[in-house]
Amino acid sequence: NVPNAYIKGVAENEEIRKLIGRYVYYKVAPDGYEIREASVEEVDNHFADIRPSESQIPVRDLSVTQIRTLDEIGFDDATSIGVKAANVATLDTIGLPDTVVPDGFAVPFYFYDEFMKSNDFYQRAVAMRGIADFGTATEIRERELAAFRSEIEAGEMPDWMMDALNDLANGFPEGTSIRLRSSTNNEDLPGF
Repeated sequence: NVPNAYIKGVAENEEIRKLIGRYVYYKVAPDGYEIREASVEEVDNHFADIRPSESQIPVRDLSVTQIRTLDEIGFDDATSIGVKAANVATLDTIGLPDTVVPDGFAVPFYFYDEFMKSNDFYQRAVAMRGIADFGTATEIRERELAAFRSEIEAGEMPDWMMDALNDLANGFPEGTSIRLRSSTNNEDLPGF
């Protein structure tokens, strides 16, 4: 149910440019589209309509503690490294040209979990969610999340973790551009 439409000249369309940074109502129809600013009530109603009735928590296998090459993993490793990394690793098994499938590594969820625990960020997240109106007041939520992101960026990585990541980075030839991406989030849950 994600709209798929191309809007020619959108970057120059002043009516659309006015919507940058705002909630947007966007509807695609066979003969065109409708785009306008959306009200907070419309946004809240939309999310209420699509929100699952029961909570889902992705399975995390924290028993895998080592960074591995994509050649060493398969789709069955998704619970320890994430669905996206497992999918990329699996691409190498379906006969695509070597230039299509990247060489790469998967950092297991164990690293994330240890980083969060060593900085007490799990407790911080629980406390943040307990703030009055956090779930309903956009300004409060955005402020708290921005502060939390700053705290995470300033978080200290355990020495063993920094050493493992430095060893990985230093294994690339000098000047190599390294791309990173997160592997799993709620979008990978069934019925998202």
